[in-house]
Amino acid sequence: MSTPTDAQNPSPAGDRTALARDLVAEWERQQEVYIAYRENRFALMVDLVELVARPADLGRPLRVLDLACGPGSATKRVLARFPDAEVVAIDLDPLLVELGRLDQAEATTGPTWLVGDLRDPAWVTQLPHTEYDAVISTTALHWLTGAELSDLYAAVHGLLTPGGVFLNGDYLPARRPSGRVAELATEVGRMREERALAAGAQAWETWWERVRAVPELAAEVAAHDAALGQRRENQAPSRAFHLEALREAGFSDVDLVWHDLTEGLVCALA
Repeated sequence: MSTPTDAQNPSPAGDRTALARDLVAEWERQQEVYIAYRENRFALMVDLVELVARPADLGRPLRVLDLACGPGSATKRVLARFPDAEVVAIDLDPLLVELGRLDQAEATTGPTWLVGDLRDPAWVTQLPHTEYDAVISTTALHWLTGAELSDLYAAVHGLLTPGGVFLNGDYLPARRPSGRVAELATEVGRMREERALAAGAQAWETWWERVRAVPELAAEVAAHDAALGQRRENQAPSRAFHLEALREAGFSDVDLVWHDLTEGLVCALA
C-alpha cells in the first residue's frame, strides 16, 4: 500500500464550493435513509467528548482525530460545539475529503484534511500531532476485517492522551442475529428506508450516480476510483468483537452507550 498523502489545497473557486455544499447536504440526507436517528448519535458523541476530553489543563486547544471522515459529517459537528478545537480528518477516499474541504472551506477554524489508508500502519506518521484527546469515527470501520480493526484500535490507543476517549458510531450487528425479533428489526429498518426515500432523500447509489455525472468532479472521481479500486465486501465485525478488540488494545473501560437496531455507539476510555 502506498503512503498517505496530504489533501490540502489552495482555496477553491466559488462554483466548486457551492457544488460541494449541495452534495454534502445531499450526503447528509442520504445517510439518514439508512440511519434514522443518526443525529442523536452525533449529539451523544459530542456530549461524551465534552465530558471526557479536558485539554485546558495542558494549556492547548482540544485535539480531535476523525477516522474515515468521509465528507466531514462528524468533524463539522465537533467544530460546531468546539470552534477552537484542532481537528484532523482523514479518509482513504480523496473525493469525499475534497468535498468536505470545499464544504468547510470558509469556516473560521477548519480541520486539517488528510488522505490516508487506515489499513496501512504508516497513516499515523502523517498526523500533525502525536497525541489526541478524542478519536472518533462514524459509519466507516465496518469495512475493515477483524485483524485490520484490531491493529487500528492498538494504534488509536497509542494516540490518545491518558484518559482520552475513542468513540465509534457504526453498523454494529449482533454476533448471530436470528429469530422473529431479528426479522422484525430488519423489517423496521426497511420501513424507515422507504419512508426516507418517499420523503425525497436519495439512495446511496443515486448519490454516487449524481457525483459521477458532474463534469467539474471528473478528476476527483478518477482519484476515488484509483484509491478504492474494486469495492470489497462489507466485513462488519460484530459488536462483541469491537468491544473485545478495544479491551485487548489496552482501553481501560469499554461499553456500548447507544444502540438502535444494528446501529450503535461504542465508547472506550484510554
